Formats: sequence, structure tokens, C-alpha cells
Amino acid sequence: MGDKGKFDRVKYNKIMKRLLVLISVLFLLSGIMVPEVLALKKLEIKEFFTEKSTKSGELATSSATLEIEAITKEDITERESPVAGRLEGYLDEKDPGVLNWKNFLQHSIRGAVEQGVSANTIVLVLLFPLVASLIAAGRHLLGLTGFGIFVPAMLSVAFVATGIRVGMLMFVIIWLTATFSRRLTRKLKMQYMPRMALLMWFISIGVLGVLLGGVNINLGELSAISIFPILILMLLTESFIEVQVGKSRREAFRVTLQTILMAVGAAVIVKLNVVQKSVLLNPELALLIIALFDIYVGKYVGLRALEYLKFKDLMRKK
Repeated sequence: MGDKGKFDRVKYNKIMKRLLVLISVLFLLSGIMVPEVLALKKLEIKEFFTEKSTKSGELATSSATLEIEAITKEDITERESPVAGRLEGYLDEKDPGVLNWKNFLQHSIRGAVEQGVSANTIVLVLLFPLVASLIAAGRHLLGLTGFGIFVPAMLSVAFVATGIRVGMLMFVIIWLTATFSRRLTRKLKMQYMPRMALLMWFISIGVLGVLLGGVNINLGELSAISIFPILILMLLTESFIEVQVGKSRREAFRVTLQTILMAVGAAVIVKLNVVQKSVLLNPELALLIIALFDIYVGKYVGLRALEYLKFKDLMRKK
């Protein structure tokens, strides 16, 4: 029995060696022959579909390019945007007159534009105090909550650059990516700074995926976004994460939603041509009105609009 068992084992080893050699030979032959056959078939299929795909690809590319160009033209934050030409055209509509204390900014703006300063940049700088005033009024008079003044103000500028619909879509994507990444990094038990760096890594990958996906599915609106608003949205992520950490989920969602409402409202006003034209042609008057409005809002000590709604039953009893 022992010799028979030994003989069977040796025979089994020989059979397995032969099978391994046979399999290796077949594998090598398949590696040589099969790719050639497949290459011929792929070539025939490729030639069949090349003509159709080329035409459809050219049409899709041209339409996407036109869409991107059309969206870029509306971006006031781009230095070479045609909006700059429109704003410079406004300057030709009004003669500032003789230089005096009431029009020194108008002369300075025209001189700066002639020296190469973009009219877009000047308008955005003039409009930023207006954005801050609107957000301050929304919080102090209406009773809205949010991430201070800086976060919704920067968010509104990003919405002006991207367009409200595209900016909202990008904001939601970044917010969802940040929320998912926060839950993932929390399990790693990392220190704060490295964890935020890893969070930015996830957000960057998410934004990159959106940009590449927008190109592939012909969403020119996403593909036309410049780096400026993307960086704003990415850098504001830390504020959103801090609110999620320090508040309940419901409270964090409410604060985020009201921040978006204030940013969208300010962006809608800033995008109006009449507003841009007014601050560019009358910068002294515009800055004075904004300053007086801030003082008026700061002097108000009564109930906010939402507080009137909240305590209306109590006020009626009195």
C-alpha cells in the first residue's frame, strides 16, 4: 500500500507538470494569435463607425465650444471678457466734467482704464461694499442667519462669476463631497490640519471629476468655470465643515440654506446692468449711499422681520 501510494503521487506530479506545460503553450499561442484576430475585427468595426462618429463628434464639439464661449462672455470676473468692453462703453456715455471733489473718482477710474486696468475689476471692487451691505441688512433687518458677512459675500461673487445656476450646482457638489470626506477622514482619527489638507484633496478630485465629466457630456456651463470661483467655493468649505461639527445637522442645514439665499440675492442685484452702470459712472455717490445705508442699518435696534413673524401671537396679546 505504501509503494502504491508513492507510485500514485509520482504519477500525479508528472500529469500536473504536463498540464502546466500544455497550458503555458496554449497561453503563449493565444497571446500571439488572438490579438491579431481581434485587431482585424476591431479595425473593421472602427472603419465602420469612424465616419458616423466623426460627424457627430464634430457637431458635439462645435456646439460645446460655442456654449463655453457664450458663458465666458458673461463672466464679469474675467479680464478679457466682452463685459469689460460694455463697461468701458458706459464710461464714454458720460462726461465727468472739470476735475473737482465731486468727480475725482470718475477721473481716476477713466485714467486707470486708459492705463490698462480692467473695468471689470473696478466694478467688482465698487460693488463689493454693496454686497456686504445687503448681507448685513439681511441678517440685521430680516433676521437671517449665516456664516458672518465674509462667507456669503465671497459666495455671491462666485455666483456672479459662474452664474447662479452653475454656481449652485458646483456648490452642492463641493458640499456633498466635503460632507462625505469629513465622515471618511473622521474615522482615520487625524489631527486638524492634516485632516483639512486631506479634505481639500478629496474636494479637488471631486471638482476635477465634475470638470472632466462636464466636457464628456457636453455641459459647457460646467466646463467654462474659471479657477477664481472654484477656489472661492473650495476655500469656503472649511466654514461649512465647522458649522457641521459645532451644530446639529438641522441647524447646520438651516444656516447653510440661509447663507445661500443671501448670496444669491446679492448676486442677482450685482449682475444687473443698471447697478453696474450706476456705480461705474457715479462711484462717489454710490459709495456715499452705501456708507449711509450701513449707518442706518447699524442704528436700528428693533425686532427683525422674522422675529415679528415668530412673536406675532405674543404681540397681539399685548
